[in-house]
Order: sequence, then C-alpha cells, then structure tokens
Amino acid sequence: MKKSKKYSGVVVPMVTPLRADKNIDLDAVSTLVNHLIQGGCQPFVLGTTGESSSVTFENKVALVKKTVEVAKGKAMIYAGISGNSFQESLEQADQYTALGVDVLVAHVPYYYPLNQNHILNYYQQLASAVSLPLIVYNMPMTTNMSIDLETADVLSEHPNIVGYKESERGEERMEKAIGLWKDREDFSYLLGWAAKSYEGMLLGADGLVPSTGNLTPQLYSIIYESVLSGNNEAAQKAQEKSDAISKVYQENQILCNAIPILKFLLAKYNLCSKEVLLPMINLNEEEEKIATEKINHYGNDLKSLNSIE
Repeated sequence: MKKSKKYSGVVVPMVTPLRADKNIDLDAVSTLVNHLIQGGCQPFVLGTTGESSSVTFENKVALVKKTVEVAKGKAMIYAGISGNSFQESLEQADQYTALGVDVLVAHVPYYYPLNQNHILNYYQQLASAVSLPLIVYNMPMTTNMSIDLETADVLSEHPNIVGYKESERGEERMEKAIGLWKDREDFSYLLGWAAKSYEGMLLGADGLVPSTGNLTPQLYSIIYESVLSGNNEAAQKAQEKSDAISKVYQENQILCNAIPILKFLLAKYNLCSKEVLLPMINLNEEEEKIATEKINHYGNDLKSLNSIE
C-alpha cells in the first residue's frame, strides 16, 4: 500500500459562507468545516470555489480565523494567497500564518500574460518570502495561463514548495505529472479534476481537490480510501455518483454560474446560505427549481447524498 505523504487525502476547496450583508457567516463556516472533517476531508479556504478574488481582506481574515478555530488539530488547513499584488499576497500569508493555517496555496498573478520565466521567478520569490510551505496551483480556466510541467518540476526542487495542485484538463498531462512526482516523498500531486479522481488515484495521485466535496465529502473520501485499500468497486461507485451530482451545477455552465448553483445546493442541505459576491449572481426561482429537481434524485438528506449504498 502506498505510503501517504504529508500533503495528501481529500482537500475540499471550500465555498465562502456569507450572510445577506455579504460578510462572513461564522456559524455557517463552523457547520461547513465540521461537515468536511466528518466526511474525512480537509478544508482549503480562499480558492477558486471560495470566490477568493471577490472577498475583502477583512473578510478573508475572519474566514481563516474561524476555520482554524474549528479545524485545528483535526485536519490540515490550506489557505489561498493568490493575487495580482505580490505584497498583498505576502501580507495575507503573514496573517494566515499567525492565525494557524498549515499550508499556503497560490496560482499565478493573472492580469498580465506571463511566460514560463515570469512564472518560475514569481513562485521562487513567493516561496522564499513566506514562512509556511507553499503549494503551486495551476488554474488555466481563470488565469488563462498554464504552468508547464517542466517549470513545475524545477519549482518542486525549491525547499519550501511542497506540492502542485492541478486543475488543468488533459489525461496525458495528468499521467506525466503523477509519474514525475509519485515517488517523491517531499512533493505532492493534488488533482483538481474531480471527474478523474478514481483514475488519478489509480495512477498514484497523492490527493484530490473536488469542489463537489463541499456537498459530498464522503464520496471523495470513499474514492481515495478505496483505491488505497484495493476496493476498486466502491471507488467506481463513488466516482459515478459524485460525477452525477457534479453535473447538477457544472454541466453546460461557466464557473460564474456554477458556483451560485453549488451554493444554492449547500443552502438546500442547510450547510450555508446561497449568497454569492459580485460579479456572481444568485439564482432566480426557475433556476432554483431546476437545481432542486435534479439534486433530489441523489438523496433527500446529506447522509443519503454521501452514500453509495
């Protein structure tokens, strides 16, 4: 059986629970973080699914503080410091480090088109300037830039860069990356392509980063644990169900529409409110009705939603 690395398992890119006034709903943060931990997962706050580019610094700090309060000692806590201002990313890193998160995650600055040399230099400087371990996050869907695997491999040699989170699609790329790092004890590959969770685990991925895990953490824990223990049938069942649930909010949707649907689904199961931050828009009644009809096929409560029985 594969020895699990320090940064491994199911890391859920958590939505940011909001009140009607658009500030952080601290009670819902507790509810959601506990839901993830009980499902065998770890929280990753202020990623793409967490609307991180839209959250004010003050609210980021409030979210991180509450997450640490609830999860410390129970789960590894990942926090995003992505941004266009290097200095602001460092300030966030300092604050989150002081609050007690375990590891930082950053995608590339996304305003200017960058070449691989810019990307390499950016991460080397960032990793050298922060005191916590850093995970490189490749997210071409939002940054419109891809980190070459050669660049990522050079970055993997930096003593403070401990992993690579992949959200780019491409089976050949996934196989190549996993092959590069699966035998490295000091460097983790975390797969952010939820539909390939089972396949990625079979190839030797160290962890999964599924946004649908906000709703169904247990299904992804089943995929992760089952592959490690050789129960491929359970893993495949969990993959099929999680794919079907993911389609409810992702199919034919751009990201700016998918996240509001996901938050509506979380609200339906009393995990947080459906509030989103601009430029995202809350669903209208018709959209809510469609999402409700679709999700009802898979479970009336969280327990049945998270079950493969």
